[in-house]
Amino acid sequence: MDIASLEEITIHIINAGALSIRDVDNGEEPFVYSTGNRGPGYLMIKGLVGQPSVLKFLTRNLASKVIDGAEFDFIEGNATGGMIPGWQLRNEVSDILGREIPFCYLRGSRKEGGHGELITGNKNNPLIQVGMRALVVEELVNFAGTTGNAADEFRAAGYPVSHAACILSYDHSESNARLKEKGLTLISLITLPQLLFVAKSKILVPEKAIHSYRD
Repeated sequence: MDIASLEEITIHIINAGALSIRDVDNGEEPFVYSTGNRGPGYLMIKGLVGQPSVLKFLTRNLASKVIDGAEFDFIEGNATGGMIPGWQLRNEVSDILGREIPFCYLRGSRKEGGHGELITGNKNNPLIQVGMRALVVEELVNFAGTTGNAADEFRAAGYPVSHAACILSYDHSESNARLKEKGLTLISLITLPQLLFVAKSKILVPEKAIHSYRD
């Protein structure tokens, strides 16, 4: 199955406004990341749910990669950022394979009341049986903490997990080490280094901003 070029993918992401780089060297406030770290750049991949054609382009191409490279029987999306991309990825994979792929999602915290579930969509579902393999889906993987935690939760519930998938991965040493520790192979549509390389070579973003983000 053909996959779009890194240039096409980068252009879709940047033209959709998902990449922001602030001029912190000239006084603009840096972004504060969930880790507490600060930096000039931010990628709002989860915000692309508001642009269906862009999200479908990205998940369609990711679907081709996971079909070729991942082992799974159903797809799960992590709340909140991975839920809609995970669902759309499920749609694309189902369309390519010509059969329905089951889906469920992992809540951010256990539900109070009702069944008190953490995983939603698997209970009393004949399409998702214990022993079936889950594909963990995020829209973006930075430090891989939620990815690893999701794998732990599904394994504890009786669903083996060997692969995870995302639209964009930061692909740095800390996240890669965590994925290896958790026994996960991550399939990403594009990595941050790849995106910045294309953005610089095609002059999609000012070179000074790219150097600032890399630093």
